[in-house]
Amino acid sequence: LLINMWIIVGLVVFCAANMLIGHILIPSLVATSHIPPLVEKTRPLFLVLAIVSFGLAIVVFLQVLDLASVLSRFWDYYWI
Repeated sequence: LLINMWIIVGLVVFCAANMLIGHILIPSLVATSHIPPLVEKTRPLFLVLAIVSFGLAIVVFLQVLDLASVLSRFWDYYWI
């Protein structure tokens, strides 16, 4: 359960990093001519990676919800 929660954190950070690269860094660097315009063709790759990692984070979150039922064996009350 705890490992899956850390996996969710990693996937969300990976999703955010890809969104930043795809939406902010690449267009900004191309507009200022720091990188060649050819690099802008890689933007869809970063956006697809962001969507896939967010989808995986949702799947792992659903697994965490399923695994959380084990906690009721140790604690009767979740909201302590």
